Amino acid sequence: MIRKILIFAIVFPSFLPLLAEKPKYQYFGKAYDLNTGKYIYSDNHKEYYNNGKHTHSEIQYKDANGKVFGSKYIEFDQNSEVPTFKTVDDRDGYTEGADVKGKSVRLYFKRKKEDPFSEKTYTPKSPAVMDGGFDYFVRNNWEPLSRGERMSFHFIAPVQLDDYKFAVLKIKDGEWKGRQALYLRLEIDNFLLKQVVKPFLLVYDVQTRRILQFEGLSNINDENGKSLKVKIVYDYPKDVLEP
Repeated sequence: MIRKILIFAIVFPSFLPLLAEKPKYQYFGKAYDLNTGKYIYSDNHKEYYNNGKHTHSEIQYKDANGKVFGSKYIEFDQNSEVPTFKTVDDRDGYTEGADVKGKSVRLYFKRKKEDPFSEKTYTPKSPAVMDGGFDYFVRNNWEPLSRGERMSFHFIAPVQLDDYKFAVLKIKDGEWKGRQALYLRLEIDNFLLKQVVKPFLLVYDVQTRRILQFEGLSNINDENGKSLKVKIVYDYPKDVLEP
């Protein structure tokens, strides 16, 4: 057993701490079809911290019957806005992710289990945002966003092996289920592409700066391999929303 653990540590050194760690926070989001309102899946988050800093998260995706069909591992400790991550859909083998080393990012993806990986290593323009790093971009720019400033950045899409200019701006200040909330719109910052790519709508809690609701294209595909259009409503335990 010791020999197996040592081999595991040598081959996968960054994963070794997971053997002894326990998550600080756990919560989930329920995704509903944006057109029909039908419940489709949930994303179930475990957040891990070290000395008060969010280092990484594990996410399980479960279908409407509670069966796990995919997972994500995401690291925030090196770059919170451009995190290393890997997402796998066990149903068809769809995989995408990124390895971040300094300013360099290796993107990779495959659409099906039997496909070879496509990949690209490059240095994205700044400011750059990728995957779950968008939440940290919002938190890190909370004050200008709250004032109504339009913030632009390069959104990295591993499945496209490229990045695209996006912008986020405030729609309004309001309430969400009795909590003070900031309503945002995320849109592609290109006149031509804006005609075909609909904006994402997001609601953030003012007190904790946690996302409460998301509307738009999901990173989860349907049975035909196409992105789902969803509304995700997040459910947090009391210790998260009232720290």
